[in-house]
Formats: sequence, structure tokens, C-alpha cells
Amino acid sequence: MYTIGSVIKHEREKRGISQEELCFGICAVSTLSRIEHSEQTPTMEKAMALLDRLGLEGSAYLSFVSNEEYEFYKISRNVGGMLANRQYLEAYEYVTDKKKLMDKNKFRRQLSDTITAVKKCFIDRQYETAISMTEEAIRYTCPQFDKSKKIRFFMTDMEVNVINVMAVSYWRNGKRITALNLMINLTDALREQYSVTGVSSIRYPMILCNLAKWLNEQLRFEEAKEYIELGRDVCIKSGKFRMLPYLCCCMATVLQGLKHDEEEVIKEYISAYIMFKNMGIDEDAAKLRSYLLEFYNRDLECIGMFELNSPT
Repeated sequence: MYTIGSVIKHEREKRGISQEELCFGICAVSTLSRIEHSEQTPTMEKAMALLDRLGLEGSAYLSFVSNEEYEFYKISRNVGGMLANRQYLEAYEYVTDKKKLMDKNKFRRQLSDTITAVKKCFIDRQYETAISMTEEAIRYTCPQFDKSKKIRFFMTDMEVNVINVMAVSYWRNGKRITALNLMINLTDALREQYSVTGVSSIRYPMILCNLAKWLNEQLRFEEAKEYIELGRDVCIKSGKFRMLPYLCCCMATVLQGLKHDEEEVIKEYISAYIMFKNMGIDEDAAKLRSYLLEFYNRDLECIGMFELNSPT
């Protein structure tokens, strides 16, 4: 009979990851050893964090030990969907409504603080507060985190999100070099982690897109282009396509900076528009159509509908 501990042990050893690398900031090595030998049953949050760092979807392996833990699992999944749809205020209000439940342990506090930081950054524009909150949130599970140093530990999806929000807050607060270095460190760490686990987070293409946009703004076009191409490759290989149209838009602006032919630029925008329409991201499709009509005198509606209705 497989236990959650035996699954963690098998998957960790298969990937060549040490106990120290896997459990850093989550639990002691001795605790992980007991879990792996089925001598101790981890809390749901601890098990999910360990599985997440291994690139595994925890819900496929877990039998929830209490209604409260299952409720937190639902909260974390619902919040993830809200963030993906940029429903930042809704996510904040949803988590705030569950305040008592969210203060039980460091994993829940990390989620709660991160969602508050998201609101401070994206809605309130209180960037200093967002930076302080994310720096506190990351240290719940990564106590030795230093934004100026290379990231040398495996990360959960939530830890990735915390560092991403931190970098965005620094960028919007005008601290561009700090933001760029932090995002490059995050990207390098994720690339190394995913080369070991063989699985990439849904947030990885978003992070690559953010980094490419920032490099483009700094006129570092060739570097931006490399990260966009990596992001596209990740989207295609993982089957997670949501960020693909945004990467196409980013590529279009990079090609503009590199003085490529106008038709190459427009081709990227057309690809993005068709994907926006197919994915039902109508607001961004409308913005892109207006932009192309104003600056290039191209009406993408005709092009988009032809492509969408084509039998091939």
C-alpha cells in the first residue's frame, strides 16, 4: 500500500533531490525522514508543499484528514483561479472572509499575506507595503531568503508567486535594477528546478513574460527575445497556453525595438488576437484591436473572424 510518505520518497529519489533540498523551510530533515518512512503523517499543507516542490499535483495523492484542511485546499485553488483572471480584489475579500481559518499555520499565513500584498500592489499602489508583506511572506517557508543572492532552493507554486509579486512591486516602485535582478534570479532558479522535476509551474510563462517586458523597456531587446522564445517553448511543451498571446504581444514590441519589418510585428499581434478570441479573453482582444486600428490602421476583427471560422 502506498502512503503519502512513500510517494514523496519515491519521487524525490527518482529526481535525485536530497532531503535537505526538498524540505528546506517546510520541515526539518528528521521530520521528512519520518514522513517518508510512514512514521509520521504530515498535515495537508505540509504534504502539499512537499509535493508541489516535486512538481506534483498534491490533490491526486492526498486523502484529506479533516474538513478544515479540505476547506483550505479549496480556498487555495479558488484563489489561484481568481489571480489568473486578475480578480485581485475578489481574491482579497474571499481570503479576508476566511481570516480565522487562514491564521492556523505558516502555510496559510503565507497565502493570506501574499493575497493582501497583491491587493496593495495591483489595486492600492502601495508598493512599499507590498514589498514588506512579500518579504515577510517568503520567510515563512524560506527563512534565509535574500533578494540580492541567487535562489538555491526548490520552490512551491506559492513561493514563486510571492517572489513574483515582490519583483513587480519593486518595479512599479521605480527600483528597476532590484526588480530585474530578482526576476532573473527567480527565472534561473525555476529553470534549474524544472530541469530536475520535469514539470513547470503555470506561473513560469507569466514570469518569463514579465521579465521580457521589463528588459524590453530597458532596451535590452535581444535578451527579451530569448526569454520570450523560452516562454513560448514552455507554453507549448506544458500545454499551458494562457500566457501565449501575451508573449506574442511582447515579441511584437521587441521586434519593433529591433527595427524588424512592420509585417513581422503585425503578424505577432494577429496571432495574439486570434488566441485572445479563442480563449475568451475578450477585453484584451478589444484593447489589441483598438491599438492596431489606431497605430497601424489594421482592423483585426476581419482577420480574426476569418481565422476563427476557418475549417482548418
